[in-house]
Amino acid sequence: MGKSSNLKEIMKFAGTYISVCIGSGFATGQEIMQFFSAHGMISVVSNLICMIVLAYCGAALLEIGKTVRLKSSNDIFTYLCGNYIGKFFKIFMPVFFLCSFVVMVSGAGASMNQYYGINKDLGSLILAILALVSILLGINKVIDILGNIGPMIAIVSVGVGIVTIARNYETFFNINQIISTVNVTKAIDNWWLTGIIYSGLNLVIATPFLVGVGATAKNKKNCIWGGVIGGVIFMMAAMALNLGIMSDIQNIYITEIPTLYMADKIGPIVGMMFSIMLIAGIYTTAVPLLWSVCSSFAPEKSSGFIKIAVLCTVIGIVCGRLPFAMLVKVIYPLSGLFGAVIILSIFINRIKINITNGINVIMKRI
Repeated sequence: MGKSSNLKEIMKFAGTYISVCIGSGFATGQEIMQFFSAHGMISVVSNLICMIVLAYCGAALLEIGKTVRLKSSNDIFTYLCGNYIGKFFKIFMPVFFLCSFVVMVSGAGASMNQYYGINKDLGSLILAILALVSILLGINKVIDILGNIGPMIAIVSVGVGIVTIARNYETFFNINQIISTVNVTKAIDNWWLTGIIYSGLNLVIATPFLVGVGATAKNKKNCIWGGVIGGVIFMMAAMALNLGIMSDIQNIYITEIPTLYMADKIGPIVGMMFSIMLIAGIYTTAVPLLWSVCSSFAPEKSSGFIKIAVLCTVIGIVCGRLPFAMLVKVIYPLSGLFGAVIILSIFINRIKINITNGINVIMKRI
């Protein structure tokens, strides 16, 4: 019973981690194409770098949530980065998360309008209300919801990627030559730096939320395994999509939504299913963003938390009417920069702890 319970929690944490990382950029495939596919076959190494970073940092953040009793999940920034940089992050990040939430609300409206012809404002309103209701249910309920949605999106992404590869595998014989002849936008010019920046892009959103999730864990071991498995599965899905996009890059690079193009090529039912996955991907990032803003100022389920949640939702609905592309252009570059600082801080923090533990072991033996 104990082993079954632990395994269930590990997979729930892994699924939640995957859900947080899968946003509109991943779900549409644009993020994967610009960060990885544009670099050719060497991008597979970038995927592996990213997998290692996300697995390590995810495990570390969940473990910190369990072992370090922080007053608020937002205190993770002062814990990791020290007083000066940490205080800047602590003040600025809730504002940044709110802006990112607005991006998700706007993106949901634009997506629903494009796929189903639903009015953009109505689409934005639907997502904002769903996010509000989700966080008011509490983090344990959010973990239950996200823990189920994330793996589903990852599985469908892997399936679409594999089928596309099987149909176009001949392309890999001269993939680098083909990519050099098409005009694919590169998010980052350097292939190895791509792995770091893409990891940062995901961790900057995930950091306070994963700390909050870790605080609910039964034990430290579940946190470590949940983070490792979540990071590995997420990047396996990213790698499958990356290879799938590269296998048909000459047709895919001109499409606005590469994953939907790939799914439609398999069949209309798969295309329809993937369009639903795209909206779900936006939802799974919007919820942690809204929760992170609210939990920075008040304890969960308190009257202050509820008031802030309602206010932020209203701001999301109003500001979500701004053009999606304009919001992305402003918010996304900052994400990678902040994320890189967080990754560095996590590694330094873990090194310090390991050195301290090593010294303590030596001192006890003496």
